[in-house]
Amino acid sequence: KRGVSYRLRDWLISRQRYWGTPIPIIYCDDCGVLPVDEKSLPVMLPPDADFNPTGESPLARNLEFVKVACHKCGGNARRETDTMDTFVDSSWYQFRFVSPHYNDGPFDPTEIKNWGPVDQYTGGVEHAILHLLYARFVTKALRDLRLLDFNEPFVRLFSQGTIISDGMKMSKSRGNVINPDDYVAKLGADVVRTYLMFIGPWDQGGEWNDAGINGVARWLNRVWEICQRDVSYLAGPC
Repeated sequence: KRGVSYRLRDWLISRQRYWGTPIPIIYCDDCGVLPVDEKSLPVMLPPDADFNPTGESPLARNLEFVKVACHKCGGNARRETDTMDTFVDSSWYQFRFVSPHYNDGPFDPTEIKNWGPVDQYTGGVEHAILHLLYARFVTKALRDLRLLDFNEPFVRLFSQGTIISDGMKMSKSRGNVINPDDYVAKLGADVVRTYLMFIGPWDQGGEWNDAGINGVARWLNRVWEICQRDVSYLAGPC
């Protein structure tokens, strides 16, 4: 019998790093584990974190962040110093984008009705394995909470191709990774981006070739030269 298997596992969202959304939990010796008081949300990352490599989260060493008063009994408590997996944020930020300055909820319900769901999701096949499943999960949870009136975050999926080197997918272990920073420093980011857009069919990708990127650089230089011409000259005969 035909069926669908996602091979899902529990999603461990905690990370021992600074860059992430703080998990809004405190630990009180008397009251136990408590969610942060809603009035104290959002929990903000401290701007003075120490990033020296010690094997633990930079937040764990920031006592001003860790030490907090329990909102239930007023006693001493400490914050959770793990942060959330960044997939937690990217699973629903497309909804926040429609009303980034809205303060009465995660997003303006009127704007969501006008703009949601997203018409097309573009990403590599790796995104469809992880991020797309997470985004669908979060969207359906928001639907069950009646914050959304649709079931899927994206109407259409388009998987882009892979840029390869030496006939293989780029990998550190193979030693065939192309560092784009070197080309950006020499030719500019616009050249690199344009080259990647036209390296081959969008859904198939292609082989990185230094000769090809030089052609894109010459073309963009011609476009730039035209943009610098006097407007009156452009209005005349070719």
